Amino acid sequence: MPPAKRTKVFDSNSEFTKVAFPSMVFKSSIPYRIGLIGGGTDLPFFTNKHGTEVINASFKAFSHCEIRKIQSPHIFIETNDYKTQVQVDKLPEMVLISRDEFRISLAVLNNFADLVTSLGGGLHIKTYSEFAPQTGLGGSSAHLIAVLKACLNYLNLDWDNKQILDTAHSLERDTLSIFGGFQDFYPCLYQGAHHLSKDPGSEIIHRTLDGNFLKELDLSFFITESSAVSLGETDLPELNSLKIQKDLAHQAANAWKQGQHSVFKKLLQESWQAKSQSANLPHVFATKTCGLSKRMNVVAVEKSLEKSFTESSGYAARKIEWY
Repeated sequence: MPPAKRTKVFDSNSEFTKVAFPSMVFKSSIPYRIGLIGGGTDLPFFTNKHGTEVINASFKAFSHCEIRKIQSPHIFIETNDYKTQVQVDKLPEMVLISRDEFRISLAVLNNFADLVTSLGGGLHIKTYSEFAPQTGLGGSSAHLIAVLKACLNYLNLDWDNKQILDTAHSLERDTLSIFGGFQDFYPCLYQGAHHLSKDPGSEIIHRTLDGNFLKELDLSFFITESSAVSLGETDLPELNSLKIQKDLAHQAANAWKQGQHSVFKKLLQESWQAKSQSANLPHVFATKTCGLSKRMNVVAVEKSLEKSFTESSGYAARKIEWY
């Protein structure tokens, strides 16, 4: 289907960026996340029958959104992640929502279409992230909540976290059909470290964990590019593997609460060994491959070996700074 006449896509040097913007900017910055132990929350065939547990944490890298009210009748969406921009003349916009560059921003805008339209005038929406899309670091969840919270700021809507969480989950899973688990939005929205569990037929139990525990481990964490990039369909984990991860997450949460760093380290290593698809790296305590794309690794290094790791040739590593 050809683009509707009311839309126009620009390159990164588009003339529309010369529109005079007022000084008021509505901003939001939402952190990325890493799953530490557990998983399977995105697999209903497992969670509905066996339940699941996961420990995850956000770290200091962000997806950003800025919204400006502009002197124009149009809405302009600019995405630095894809180096492209688009003009939208009327909401809801249903054609461009199929395009990766704009679909998250448009899904959020369409959700508020009547309210945005009632305010009149134009908008310039700019999104940019500190990691490329589809890296397995929770980028789509962070991106969606960044746009959602910036829109709430612009529209002067005072939503609580539950309403944000429910709306984000509905937009990503139902409107956009983006694959993911119920744990995805918690560290993005609440920040810090979290233990999430769900028994069959029960509600999600969300517990915030003490973030100092990660900082007190004698481990440094890094993100590196992976050579094990998935180019096709990814096999689902086996049932026994999911059960093991659930049990490891349960034990790890107890170790975390009791301040048992050495126990947690052993559980982390056991969990990551099952999730790593890369060769053993020198100086590394444990490593795991992230997400379905397998484009990135998370690497844990003994702090005493951190210098040797960072000085090793061939590592383009970014150190993780926890909350």
